Amino acid sequence: MKWDGFRALISLDAGRVTLRSRRGTQMAPTFPEVVSGAVQLPDATALDGVM
Repeated sequence: MKWDGFRALISLDAGRVTLRSRRGTQMAPTFPEVVSGAVQLPDATALDGVM
């Protein structure tokens, strides 16, 4: 288990949510709860942070 968090970029464009690591790896299958919450964000949103 990784205790110090994961750096990720989430973007929403035309209703499509993309969640990637800083290396570009798809993270959506690992964090479906983040993806389901992100659909509430306004279109053309991008967030960078640690989960």
